[in-house]
Amino acid sequence: MVWEAYKKVRANKGSAGVDSVSMEEFDVNRAKHLYKLWNRMASGSYFPPPVKEVEIPKKDGKVRKLGIPTISDRVGQMVVKEYIEPRLEKIFSANSYGYRPNKNAHQALESVRKNCWKTDWVIDLDIKGFFDNINHDKLM
Repeated sequence: MVWEAYKKVRANKGSAGVDSVSMEEFDVNRAKHLYKLWNRMASGSYFPPPVKEVEIPKKDGKVRKLGIPTISDRVGQMVVKEYIEPRLEKIFSANSYGYRPNKNAHQALESVRKNCWKTDWVIDLDIKGFFDNINHDKLM
């Protein structure tokens, strides 16, 4: 699973995280890095390192903060994603479209068009700035 996750992360060509280790540097000791990650994930002793914060300029002159995890952490996240996503997909509502594989905004709009003839109410849980404002201690 770690190897398959690594190949997907490698294909994404992301930049270095807070540890400043680029993909090229990671690959020099790839076996060591992947073994260390596998060992910690398998034993339950893995803790993600801090995330590098980068500000991305927006069209309105403001900035959006973007978190860049280390390459090892991205591989670990991909392992978890690949393991858990198919299991969770089975229990999600067919009407849920946010951040779902093989679902997009156009499909969501089509679903809304069809559903508006069935009921006279809507639930919308897209809260602007949700993750900027939620109490992260409680979230964790």
